[in-house]
Amino acid sequence: MQAAKLMKEIAELYETEEIDEEDKSHVVLAIEAYEQASELFAMEDSKSSTSQCLSKIAELCSAALDPPDFRRASKMYDDLGRRCLSSNLLKFNAKGYFLQAVLCHLASGDDVGAEQAVAKYESLDYTFADSREGKFAQSLIESVQGFDVEEFSNSCYEYDRISKLNPWQTSILVKVKRNIDDGGDGGDDDSDVDLT
Repeated sequence: MQAAKLMKEIAELYETEEIDEEDKSHVVLAIEAYEQASELFAMEDSKSSTSQCLSKIAELCSAALDPPDFRRASKMYDDLGRRCLSSNLLKFNAKGYFLQAVLCHLASGDDVGAEQAVAKYESLDYTFADSREGKFAQSLIESVQGFDVEEFSNSCYEYDRISKLNPWQTSILVKVKRNIDDGGDGGDDDSDVDLT
């Protein structure tokens, strides 16, 4: 357990202090350290700590890596959501992970993959379709498919009124909105995009 905690601390140091080594960026080093920590926590059967590390990896892959690895992040969020469903205590957290997986699909420009993911999550978790997260995901997919920036902004605003968007969600939604604005071109500067 001590080795796992130390490895997690190392990952956090790479991430916060932005320490680069040789030919690897601090983001890559942090991801690698979180991976090692998650494996060590898994060997100790510490499910909560393992999930925390995996969630950090997915977050870094999708928001900090250049270029982002949305495919890997969406798969990790999918796995985390499935893990939550197997526990009565955690099953309500699954919806949040599933939403994050859908957002990764949309940020990568894969609205078909997002649609398929929503259908899969509705079959795994019967409460997903009627949940705030499920309705938000469906609304975003429809906005992206219709290139409807106004409806996209309205969906974000309505969701944020009840469930505040966290910084990761905001940054991913900005990328999705930019994809709609650019017709799927994608852009680098997120500073001038307003979600509302």
